[in-house]
Amino acid sequence: MTIQRRMMLRLVVALAKQRGGLAIFNGESLGQVASQTMESMLAINDVTTMPIIRPLVSMDKNEIIDIAKDIDTYDLSIMPFEDCCTIFAPPSPKTHPDLEKTRYFEKRIDVEGLLERSLAGVKITNIRAEENFMNQNEEVFAELL
Repeated sequence: MTIQRRMMLRLVVALAKQRGGLAIFNGESLGQVASQTMESMLAINDVTTMPIIRPLVSMDKNEIIDIAKDIDTYDLSIMPFEDCCTIFAPPSPKTHPDLEKTRYFEKRIDVEGLLERSLAGVKITNIRAEENFMNQNEEVFAELL
């Protein structure tokens, strides 16, 4: 799981750089899943110097669900979908990954080749909210900032 997340972070950082991004935003929250521990986050962050902003990091599950309902993303978030996290997730993910062991195993795979092939297959879809969306939800978004 740690190597998979490190690869995903490398990919996101490369995409951010291509598009002029200065930071990565994600939805990690400490303790929401076994792999979202401080040790795990540090092991994953090790592959980049780009800032990673986690606005939900200190929120509990109920707070996150309430926000999702407020911004109309909750129904989407509970849809059954077999993504890489559900397909490849180990039954007991490491909560305290060993960074040196992670680096050792990564040396045995073609990280750069995998990254190049992944970047070559990326399809970007620009999604824009309706013109009034931000105005209608201004107070909800203000609480997140």
